[in-house]
Amino acid sequence: MTNNKEYRFTVIIEPCEEGGYFAMCPAFPGCHVEGETYEEILTEMRASINAFISDYIKEGEPIPEDEVTVTSLKVAV
Repeated sequence: MTNNKEYRFTVIIEPCEEGGYFAMCPAFPGCHVEGETYEEILTEMRASINAFISDYIKEGEPIPEDEVTVTSLKVAV
């Protein structure tokens, strides 16, 4: 039996002009993926974050806290 810790990270997903999606996780610099569908991008992003966490653990580095705040601003032009 393993004791898995659950983490929650902010992921930013944007549609690409040429089709598909681009996603990044600000808590891990360089953690970004591209995919054709929204479902694919979520699967790929989860795998990428897991790889980053594994690398941090192997290197003895602390797992970053998700300190991103997402909000929307109303701007009058």
